[in-house]
Amino acid sequence: MIFHSLQLEFDVRLTGLCGAAHLNGSQGVICGQDPVNHERWKARLDDSTHVDVKAANLAHICRGEYKHISP
Repeated sequence: MIFHSLQLEFDVRLTGLCGAAHLNGSQGVICGQDPVNHERWKARLDDSTHVDVKAANLAHICRGEYKHISP
């Protein structure tokens, strides 16, 4: 994955969720692909909540320049 190899965090917004519709519009960063279910991605939301969502439910957003992952 390009963001992992470059150690970048990609900002995303959750969209189109049905089972957790209350999370639609929430923003955060991609943490990586789910190692068990490769259709899902792990994201850390701005409120520190961690969620696993399908790629179709992630919209890339630009909130400034890309950030390097903190060690």
